[in-house]
Amino acid sequence: MGEPILTLDAGTTGLKCTLFDETGEALAMAVSEYGVDMPQPGWAQQPTEWLIRAAVDGTRRALAAAGISRVAAIGLSGTMNGCIPIDGAGDALYPNIIHADVRAEPQLAEIQGIISPAEYYQSSGNRLDMHYTLPKMLWLRQHRPDVFRRARYFVGSKDILYGFLTGCHGLTDYSDASLTGAQDIHTGGWNEPLLRALAIDPGVMPDIRPSADVTGVLTGPAAQLLGLPQGTRVAIGAGDAACASHGAGLFAPGSAYINIGSSAWICTLSEKPVIDAGMRTLTFLDMDGKRWNVCGTVQSAGAALDWAMDNLLGLSSAKAESFALMEQLAQQVPPGAEGVFFLPTLMGERTPWWDAGARGALLGATLYHHRGHIARAVYEGIAQALVLCHDVLRENGLRYDESLALVGGGAKSRIWPQMLADMTGLPSRVHAQTRHATSLGAAMAAGVGVGIFGSYEEAAGMARFGAEYAPVPESSAAYARHFQVYKGLYGQIKEAYAAISAYQNQGPKEESLCN
Repeated sequence: MGEPILTLDAGTTGLKCTLFDETGEALAMAVSEYGVDMPQPGWAQQPTEWLIRAAVDGTRRALAAAGISRVAAIGLSGTMNGCIPIDGAGDALYPNIIHADVRAEPQLAEIQGIISPAEYYQSSGNRLDMHYTLPKMLWLRQHRPDVFRRARYFVGSKDILYGFLTGCHGLTDYSDASLTGAQDIHTGGWNEPLLRALAIDPGVMPDIRPSADVTGVLTGPAAQLLGLPQGTRVAIGAGDAACASHGAGLFAPGSAYINIGSSAWICTLSEKPVIDAGMRTLTFLDMDGKRWNVCGTVQSAGAALDWAMDNLLGLSSAKAESFALMEQLAQQVPPGAEGVFFLPTLMGERTPWWDAGARGALLGATLYHHRGHIARAVYEGIAQALVLCHDVLRENGLRYDESLALVGGGAKSRIWPQMLADMTGLPSRVHAQTRHATSLGAAMAAGVGVGIFGSYEEAAGMARFGAEYAPVPESSAAYARHFQVYKGLYGQIKEAYAAISAYQNQGPKEESLCN
């Protein structure tokens, strides 16, 4: 067996370093945690030195745990939608404005003055949104003009790691470029007319390369810090969502996966961009720039489950044993929760409603119902939100009829895999390494780059699966009846959501004192 592949996956709260052999087995892993700096409401940023320090620390610990000092290549992944201005030497001029940051919402009006939301969706494959890199660049120009003026490039989280490792700066891949909000989804290049209309020089956007590009190699200083040989090849890598697709076993149209984490999504590959008439989907280019990932996203999934455990059911999401108790409660009740419904819209919703003002709802409870009904309704509501996304993909002609791969922390549930099979009518397969799918996708790109695998199809063999769940006809029939009610609830209470959101956004008012 040859040398393993090292992956660096920069997440929101920590960087995971993993060593994989060519079969996909994780030989060693080390996680270096860091925080999110939130200096003002709506701000979320990270100094890039946090990522670099975590990469060094995690790599050294993973290598020590595996007892090795050489790797075949280094693969990279990281959170998307970030904005890091760097100078010509690759030094960050401002912290990474990460995906969760919403400070650039006022800058959307500037973009809308150039292009309508519908035209923007047509060109980018995504709705105009403050989370993307482009409005964050405009925020920097308005509020940190010196930083904007000095910036040579604007890059993302995995790109800053690539620069640190190789000394090559201002490079990114197709997937990360797609979710900057400044890429033309049809050509794969930057939308230069839009950038120029916004008075942004297209030259500040990084050069786009395939994720498997391994022309960059580990520099002497970086090699010394990591404990690896100088000249070790480094792949450009991809954004975490693209890596998760490949880590889940996708390599061509005809298959799909569901990721259940704090948020959740269903994703498949397409041979062409998918422009949904209702602008409900997200589309971004794949690792090689030749196919497109098409996703429907649920804003609150595991986060909604945690909230219900902590606030409705007297359980603690901080305790591992509470999840077993939650599932025991839910298993006391038949499919359909005897008419109790849960809408997991606690942070608004993306697909299919795209309504930031939506609020969570528990409906249908009577004095007959008990904690078990609530527990089951929570699981069902999150799964049904994913089924709404599944239906949107099907409406757009996307087919995946064999099975659904499940990844993420929620895939470890004993309830969701069977529930999703029953609701969609498709068997579900649980990934053998549910929490490693993103890192595994980064390893696949690096493996293709250095020739360990001849193609992404061959690399997909690294993805292995455990339990498979077939649909149960009786449960499927029960869920079909329940879903007919569920899918109409949002439209029926949309006005109430808007009124509640407006009330909450008013904030507390001072009460007058009466003498």
